Amino acid sequence: MEESAVVIIGASSGFGAALAEDLAAAGRTVVAGARSARESGGGVLYRQVDVADEQSVADFFGYAASVSPAPYGLVYSAGDASAVGYGWEVGPDELARVFDATFFGFVRCLRYAVPAMRAAGRGSVLALGSHSARFPVEMLGAYASAKAALEHYVRTLAKELTGTGVRANALGIVAETALSRDFLDRKASALGRPEPYPALPQVRDNLPLARFLLSEESRHVSGQVVDAFPPAW
Repeated sequence: MEESAVVIIGASSGFGAALAEDLAAAGRTVVAGARSARESGGGVLYRQVDVADEQSVADFFGYAASVSPAPYGLVYSAGDASAVGYGWEVGPDELARVFDATFFGFVRCLRYAVPAMRAAGRGSVLALGSHSARFPVEMLGAYASAKAALEHYVRTLAKELTGTGVRANALGIVAETALSRDFLDRKASALGRPEPYPALPQVRDNLPLARFLLSEESRHVSGQVVDAFPPAW
């Protein structure tokens, strides 16, 4: 059965942008939501979306439906790791901002994508999880907590979708992106580390598993959280 469009949320840069380009190069139809405006090209149809705004999300999925009424894949790659600090330093407003982009935005997107997938009887939801969701990382409590919520939501979603032909999984990547570098630089500064943290693996090293989870070959895989190897620092 031919796989239809993949919708990627959080494709401004990093993993989301790399996956969008990779899937388009392989011939998939890709509708990519980006925080900042980008011109469509290379087979990727870009559309600006603010995952923290309900109307913006609704408008984005209205456009996506005009391209493919029932997307085969939904990838949620959006996130905010800017609240770097010890647990007693991060304020509720900072925590709310991180959760809005990292977790609540995912929930907003599900409300538009999953009903169409269920009606079609097939589909793959793939959310970007994090090793930090299960293993403590100092000064990353806000982001890690949001990712933990997202990963548990994915597991629950997978159970709820049993028998529908739609599956849900989470992928924890380890990659050098603007988001990860910003966090590492903030952490190094906060800890008074004289040297920057070493570069992480390249984004493309994380793409093969994502491609698999967005294909019919993985139709038997659901409710899983798969991690890339964390750095041995």
